[in-house]
Amino acid sequence: MKKSLLKITALSMLSSSIIASFSASATIVDFNTSHGVVKVNLYDETTPTTVANFLTYVNDGSYNDTIFHRNAQKTVTVDGTSQLANFIIQGGNYYFDPTDLFKFKAANPAIRNEPIYSNVSGTIAMAKTSNPNSATRQWFFNLNDNSESLDVLANSGGFTVFGQVIEGFDNLEAMAEVNRCFY
Repeated sequence: MKKSLLKITALSMLSSSIIASFSASATIVDFNTSHGVVKVNLYDETTPTTVANFLTYVNDGSYNDTIFHRNAQKTVTVDGTSQLANFIIQGGNYYFDPTDLFKFKAANPAIRNEPIYSNVSGTIAMAKTSNPNSATRQWFFNLNDNSESLDVLANSGGFTVFGQVIEGFDNLEAMAEVNRCFY
């Protein structure tokens, strides 16, 4: 069994590492954060380009010391009342430098969009620009059912879901509750 290590640090000092276990049937990735483990099953058979891209960054250590830089909310209606709900938590592109706050990590060339699965709660997807085939290294966890906005092909071609949280979703929810810092 081959293992890879990835270390991520979030603004709230959510340090974590990602360990990928490869087998013939599935690729499981563990995000070890200060809020606990988040275990993700990657869809390597149905979104092979996206998973291979993600694992390239994992295996070359490029995600080491990156931060969760985006913690977004959305407005939902519950029983006729509008309220804020968690939307996504995003990482993979920045690292913290105490002398210059946020710095970019270098990205590999963009990959082809593979929007097969729905952006429902507990999935991980690639972040990108309005160009459908622009995803590089950033990814996000869906903290709610975001299919109404993120699955729509008119919205930048949809967003590629490439894995499902199988353990530790409550840890992602805890991260989303950390006070935000706006810069």
